[in-house]
Amino acid sequence: MYSKRIEAILKTLEKCNTLADIGCDHGYVAVEAIKREVAKKAIAVDLHPNSLQKAIDLSKKEGVFEKIEFFVGNGFEPIEEPVCQAVIAGMGGDTILSILSSAKDRLKDTKLVLQPMKDTEILRRWLFENKFDINEEFVVNDKGRFYIVIKTQMSGKLEYSDMDIYIGRHIHTKSRESLEYILRKKEKLRKIAEMKKANEKDYSEEKRMLKMIEEVLGKW
Repeated sequence: MYSKRIEAILKTLEKCNTLADIGCDHGYVAVEAIKREVAKKAIAVDLHPNSLQKAIDLSKKEGVFEKIEFFVGNGFEPIEEPVCQAVIAGMGGDTILSILSSAKDRLKDTKLVLQPMKDTEILRRWLFENKFDINEEFVVNDKGRFYIVIKTQMSGKLEYSDMDIYIGRHIHTKSRESLEYILRKKEKLRKIAEMKKANEKDYSEEKRMLKMIEEVLGKW
């Protein structure tokens, strides 16, 4: 049984011909996507040979080795063919946007499932500014840690707000996990603001975000 985080990513995937698992680590997503017949073929990429070997070993154990290609490399660089869907999970938002930025021209028809470990606001802003719309977004609580899963694709005309960047579109689902996540975010921001105020530092950004959170909670 995989973690709730991995299961959430898998359930977000659409059926496709070729799936790329970027930064595949142990290869859970690529292997399960083939096993569950979500993808006909998968491409697993990781910077670290040891991690890729674990993915290779898992694919052999699960009997799907022949349907997965494995590459040591950075992001989409080793992949020559177009992919209709890609997963980038388990790394910082700044790292994810760096990978996407390097491959932007080849992602016009690729559906993306992203799961940043931090810097989610930075990633959201980059997506919107580069014409990637966020079609779906939700929060997963896995053993007390919250993870944001984002489904996005390049779009034509975009409309987005500061709320979409700083809070996220997951609030539209009004799930229990979203509420818990927002309340925890509020408490963290409150502490940062108090600390900055006590040290006579500018806390206007935290104050602005706290105001947005109060607006959200007021409509919950």
